[in-house]
Parts: sequence; C-alpha cells; structure tokens
Amino acid sequence: MRFRLRNGLAVLVAVFLSGTLGYVLIEGASWWDAFYMTAITITTVGYKEVFPLSVAGQAFTVLLLLVGIGALLFLLTEASRHVIEGELRTALGRARRTRMIEKLSGHEIVCGWGRMGQAVVESLKRRQRAFVVIERNPDKVRRLLSQGVSVVEADATSEEALKSAHVERARGLVACLNDDAHNVYVTLTARWLNPKLFIVARVAEAGADDRLRRAGADRVVNPYALGGTRLAALLVQPAVVDFLDVSASPDAEQLEMEEVRLGPGGPLAGHTLAEADLRRKFGIAVVAVKRAAELLPNPDPDFAFDVGDVLVVLGRRDQVVAFGAHATA
Repeated sequence: MRFRLRNGLAVLVAVFLSGTLGYVLIEGASWWDAFYMTAITITTVGYKEVFPLSVAGQAFTVLLLLVGIGALLFLLTEASRHVIEGELRTALGRARRTRMIEKLSGHEIVCGWGRMGQAVVESLKRRQRAFVVIERNPDKVRRLLSQGVSVVEADATSEEALKSAHVERARGLVACLNDDAHNVYVTLTARWLNPKLFIVARVAEAGADDRLRRAGADRVVNPYALGGTRLAALLVQPAVVDFLDVSASPDAEQLEMEEVRLGPGGPLAGHTLAEADLRRKFGIAVVAVKRAAELLPNPDPDFAFDVGDVLVVLGRRDQVVAFGAHATA
C-alpha cells in the first residue's frame, strides 16, 4: 500500500516537472508561468491560458491533461484507500481485542504500564499467564498493541474500565499506578466488584500500607523497601539470593519453585508428608505449606495435608507439572 502511494506521488511529481519543462521549451514561458500552467491544466480548474499557446503547445497541453489527470486520480485513490484500510484495520483490531478480552476468565489485570507495570507484564508473559492491561496513555496503548498485549484504553480508577477488563471473572489484579491514592481507589473498586479477587498493590509513601490493606489489598509491595532488602541480601547472602532467583524464575532449566493447591477429591488430602512420599514418586520437595492465612515452612514428615492447602514445591518443570496434575485430580 505505502509502496503504491509513494509511486503515485513520484509519478505526479514527474508529471509536474515534465509539464513545467515542456512549457518552458515549447512556448518559452518563464519557470513560474510554466509551473502555474501545468498546475491549472492537471487540476482542470478552468482558468484561461497564462500565455498564448501554439499548435505544439496545445498538443502538449492535451497530452499533459490526460497523463496528469490519470496520475492525480491514481494518487488520490491510493491515499483514500490507505486511510480507509487503516481505519478498517484499526476497527477490526479493536473488535478482535474486545473478543479476546470477552473470552478471558481466571486472568490477571495490570493497572498502569509504568516502569513497574512493564516489569509485571514481562513476568506474566514469561509465565504464559493470561492478562489484560488497563492504560490511559495513547502512546503506551499503541506500544502494548504492537506487542500483541490485550489492553483496555481507559483510566484504571474508573469502574467502567475494570468492568471492561472483566474484573468479575479475573483471578488477580496488580495496582501499580504512580499515585498511592489512585491505587487505593482501584483496590476499593476492584474489591467491591469481585470480593474473591487477589489484589497486589504498589505503595510509594510510608504509612500508605495500612490504607491499601484496609481498602482490600491482599499484598502490599513497597519497591524501595523491597529493593533495599534485596541489596542487603545480595551483600550478605549472595548464594541464597541466587538460588531463590533461579528457583523462582519461569525460565529455570534445572529447578523451579511453584505453588500447587490441593483440590477437593485429591489423593493427598488426609495423608502425611511421609505417607505421600513425594520425593520418591515425583522428585519434588515441599518447601512450605500455606493453610488459610498461615504459612508453615519446612513441614515435618508427620504433617497431614488438607483440601485447600497450597504447597510450595521445588523441582524440575516436568516434575512440578506431573505433581500438579496428580494433586489437583
């Protein structure tokens, strides 16, 4: 399309140059008069001749008229087609994105695509999670669309925006806007729309943690405090941090850490860790168990599993997948 548009423009420019040069050579006109005569001939505005035309000049004008109108019509047609097809592609793309979002269920919602939001999106991509971003900046929306990311162009603090992202069917939400007050408002609205939603909120100012928790956030993250803690850990426990980074990474080739929730009717409910013998059967280790709001690290061999327990397990990807299928069956 753009190639044809450039070619049409090049042909029209060539016609203008040829017409101007022709009138200069045939009729001895000045360059400006020749250019003006070419312009009114090609555009057929109906003005009288700028200078008297000889028979050769009249014949040249007829030829210029035929070629020029053809070139002009071709350029206008291609330009119109470019605009119409562009608008059509945009409309079809918007409809396709809407259909994709309409099908989402159990997905994650990322509110805001700033520096932290970008990091969240990249992590969700690596983990192959279904998600949608709510962002109001048109430039950022275009960048997200170019990456194939489902996005709702709206203010994340708007109830309509959250509904457009189908928050009522979502599994989790990350509120990572730059302002704590906006994150509080997003959290309040999202919690009201979906009481079961798992909400993680970013906080920047000291003292805002409690407000976000009271608003309904399940987890509150202060990136500055978290970054400081990580720097200190790297300083005094670099091997531990390296291990955690490798095990928590979705790209881990050897070991990875994952959580598995025990479903109703699963084979592990009522059995102890020793009876399950997960190390021999699946090659995995149970690092911790979360029961309700309580986290139980390094459970004893006589620890009995229950329905709804979330097991934090460590193993190779294939081992973790096999255990997950077994535990939730």
